[in-house]
Amino acid sequence: MQARRLRRAFFDSLQLSGADAGVALTPDDYRTPRAGGITPEVCKAHGDRSRGELCWRTTSCEAAGMIIVRSVREDDLDSLYDLAREASPGMTTLPPDRDALAAKVALSSASVAKAVTKPGGEVYMLVMEDTATGAVVGTASVIACLGEEEPFYSYKLNKVTHKSRVLDKKVTVATLNLSNHFEGFAEVATLFLSPAYRQGGNGKLLARSRYLLMAAHRVRFPKAVMADLRGHYEDGGRSAFWEAVGRHFFDMDFAEADLFGALHGNQFIAELMPTQPVYVNLLPADAQAVIGRVNTAGEPALKLLEREGFRWQGHVDIFDAAPSVDAEIDTLATVAGTSRAIFAGALTGTEATTPTLVAAGAIDTFTACLVPAAAGPEGLRLPLEAIKVLPVEIGSDLWYAEL
Repeated sequence: MQARRLRRAFFDSLQLSGADAGVALTPDDYRTPRAGGITPEVCKAHGDRSRGELCWRTTSCEAAGMIIVRSVREDDLDSLYDLAREASPGMTTLPPDRDALAAKVALSSASVAKAVTKPGGEVYMLVMEDTATGAVVGTASVIACLGEEEPFYSYKLNKVTHKSRVLDKKVTVATLNLSNHFEGFAEVATLFLSPAYRQGGNGKLLARSRYLLMAAHRVRFPKAVMADLRGHYEDGGRSAFWEAVGRHFFDMDFAEADLFGALHGNQFIAELMPTQPVYVNLLPADAQAVIGRVNTAGEPALKLLEREGFRWQGHVDIFDAAPSVDAEIDTLATVAGTSRAIFAGALTGTEATTPTLVAAGAIDTFTACLVPAAAGPEGLRLPLEAIKVLPVEIGSDLWYAEL
């Protein structure tokens, strides 16, 4: 009973910020029901929610499950395809194309199987799973090192000053210079969560699991990391910046060019894009206005990145002029706040617990979850339901970051 009261107090008090602002975790967010929800008739033994009672079930309950983030497996392909169809259109890095998705899964599988002493062309794909159903409900990726296989391009926003002594006039204009600045950086990419699961801190778990992965397997990643965001576009998908710049050199729609790059790489950019600076003041006003501006739907993602420590330093995407943000990995809030401990066993019900992001496993079995945990001199103690889904035994290494 005491453990039950502690868990109830934990969930009643916990709220997350950012994209999940104002959304309180409940037992049903932490241990999610099967699709369609759990009716009081299904779970009579654990409480009737119609009377305000909560089901404090564990994974021993037939209807119970947990939300976890883990390394992708080859048998996830069908679920990933369904997820990609849900994300389409709009996310070109998660195309609803079985061959393209199979290639991504294969690359991730090869990456985790590889012995790495320094980062290279590896890509680590993570999936969010609802263990109640086995469904893949989200995905996120980390590219270990940009520019290993092909060049990575962005624009750098600079200023150029011209002065005429005859006219006694000085003019300063902004320019966009083609750059390979981010080569050698890692990239956090392809973050998508099914709308039905955008609650209870799931988005925060999915996003921050990438930083736990980097903290737990630091040798696989470089000094710095960047993130691309989606630029501002009008209703119907029109990008004012693309229409003013890219269309003149690629002779295709923005969405077509974006998808082509995601499926076939960026070599066509080097072949067709001029290397001379673009003078911003020569662009139409609507194109100038969106440089460095994120799409409205991407503003919560930008806030989460900024909260981690990412900053915009004048680099923008060459297609839609969206801001590209970056940071040193060791300074990221989650990485800097991650501790290492051994698994000390299950909670006894007498400890004071803290909401904690916990990760365990080797790179190929990496699994993360959000649970109430208790850190002590002997190590980290976890609830039974977490122990059942994490690859742990007494003495196993854990990486954790308290919220």
